Amino acid sequence: IVPSYYTTSDAVISSESVFVVEISLACKNGAQNVALYADVNGKQFPVTRGQDVGRYQVSWSLEHRSAQSGTYEVKFFDEESYSALRKAQRNNEDVSRIRPLFTVNVDHRVSWGGLGSPW
Repeated sequence: IVPSYYTTSDAVISSESVFVVEISLACKNGAQNVALYADVNGKQFPVTRGQDVGRYQVSWSLEHRSAQSGTYEVKFFDEESYSALRKAQRNNEDVSRIRPLFTVNVDHRVSWGGLGSPW
């Protein structure tokens, strides 16, 4: 797994903080075009496949006020583990027992709205 990420750092040109995570993935078993899903703070997002084999991307946005500085843990799931995660959520079960395939940590700094004030 080779991850890279980008987060918005300038609130002057945008109304939301944007997060983009790209990964290059090579499966040990040779599987290609795997369907993946991401979970960030309990919210799930579809992961899109890139044109190149093994390239994937997930993105999401938050209002600047909600996008706190710190590390965002992005958990990636395949179809089977994602299904188990959703089932656990529906049944109000402990979702921490559902193990992701892998995790990418994204560091984000609060966006600044100019004039020295964070927004």
